[in-house]
Amino acid sequence: MTPAQDRRRLKALVPNLPKVDLHLHLDGALRVATIAELARERGCPLPTYDTRRLRRFVQVGPRCRSVGEFLATFRYFYPVLQDAEALERAAYELCEDQAADRVVYFEARFAPVLLATERFSMEDSVRATLRGLERGCRRFRVRARLLLCCYRPSPPASSVATVKLASAYRDRGVAGIDLAGDERSHSAALHQRAFDLARRLGVPVTIHAGEGGPPANVRDALLLQKARRIGHGVHMTEAPDLVEYVRERGIPIEMCLTSNLQTRIVEAIESHPFGGLLRAGVRVTLNSDDPGVSGITLSDDYRLAVDAWGLSLGELRTIALHGVEAAFVSEDERRTLRRAVEQGYARVATTPRP
Repeated sequence: MTPAQDRRRLKALVPNLPKVDLHLHLDGALRVATIAELARERGCPLPTYDTRRLRRFVQVGPRCRSVGEFLATFRYFYPVLQDAEALERAAYELCEDQAADRVVYFEARFAPVLLATERFSMEDSVRATLRGLERGCRRFRVRARLLLCCYRPSPPASSVATVKLASAYRDRGVAGIDLAGDERSHSAALHQRAFDLARRLGVPVTIHAGEGGPPANVRDALLLQKARRIGHGVHMTEAPDLVEYVRERGIPIEMCLTSNLQTRIVEAIESHPFGGLLRAGVRVTLNSDDPGVSGITLSDDYRLAVDAWGLSLGELRTIALHGVEAAFVSEDERRTLRRAVEQGYARVATTPRP
């Protein structure tokens, strides 16, 4: 079998391989049809309520030229998520979509501060999302946790409130906290009090850093905000000593190929650092980021990686296991997830080739 044939065969297997998705925005994963239906029910204005036509407003493609263009899609569907019924539905449908893509575990994230209104509190949003995840996990036999995002442009007090919510709901499905938003304009240092509190309360932390910002943001996230994982981290490769620090300590990096291409964080897949970091021994993971906006599943990023770097089945297994080891779960659940991934790959490896 030629290398090209081998890649085609492996790409065909990808949808059936067990996967872990640690960097997944709940709001950015909405189905287009759900956006249209929720907006119509709530009287929220959209450019069109026709699902086929709506795609060009709420999804991006190869013509996207910046993070700003990518994030502009969110203005159409944030308003439809500001009530319990909508959030519970979004979380439930996400479980169905992830299970269909053979994702065995995922951590969905959103910023409660962005969905809160006078009548719908941050805590209301957390409760509704957890109900949806609980129902979806039970119905579709997938495992999931929730990450609560602090938001860089929001007042620091909102981040402290987010950490307190995460702590209060740790035993009810919240895995930890994140820091999201434009890292070039809003320093993580503004929210240091929230991260100090998270450390005292034992709430795990992941932070978007080194996506559009410099390696120093990754360094600060690890040393000052005490992040256990880094979201994106693309630009950390500009500081070799930082890469070595991350490699030596086994710090997981949540990488998202398609969204990085669409936002022009990298101009071409060949210039993305994922493959080089994987083979250098860095604990990189593959994640879908905003699959609704990108119009993908996690399998699409796996196939993209196979094409770009000629990854083997063993390397895909390593990526999935990196996700297991990086997950904010108990050791008992980690063992369960590890077994699910290893058994899934073993079945594929022993299947006779056509």
